[in-house]
Amino acid sequence: MSFVWDEKSGLFRREDYVPIPYSDGLEVEQRLYDVVRSAGDRSSLSVELSASICDWPSEYHLSRSRHCLLRPLAIQPGDSVLELGCGCGAITRYLGEIGADVVAVEGSLLRARIAAERCRELPNVKIFADDLLEFEMDRQFDWVLLIGVLEYAPAFSSAQDPVLHYLESIRPFLSTQGKLVVAIENK
Repeated sequence: MSFVWDEKSGLFRREDYVPIPYSDGLEVEQRLYDVVRSAGDRSSLSVELSASICDWPSEYHLSRSRHCLLRPLAIQPGDSVLELGCGCGAITRYLGEIGADVVAVEGSLLRARIAAERCRELPNVKIFADDLLEFEMDRQFDWVLLIGVLEYAPAFSSAQDPVLHYLESIRPFLSTQGKLVVAIENK
């Protein structure tokens, strides 16, 4: 599949890309974008970002503890990681900081823009705005992450078994020794 570089958003997207209708609300996500864009420290441990937490969406996307989900997995510098459904980039940022080679895909254009802004100075992170089920790349990864994705599968897949549809769609991305990580949002 062919992607174009969107200079304004700092990410890759298909020319004919139509964003998915998923959002915490335009006002909330615009506020998150403004917070991330104006922050001097966008790191996963940023006190500056965590000071902007004022509701559940901002806690979910800006918390200093989000990366703790991945710490026990021992993802190494240089490991290739495909993060499907990267949201606003909290996990993506951590992966980039530890030196992983990251491809992150987000279906919501505004969320993808936030993730791209959060990771903009990390050359080992590439953000793509695309439908997770339509995303194509001729590459396999050491790790494929589905964090906060599968619980929404019925909303975005018309297959008889939407969860299975998502899981089958990622199979080509896993290397022979690749690992799949699935986590469900849990307030």
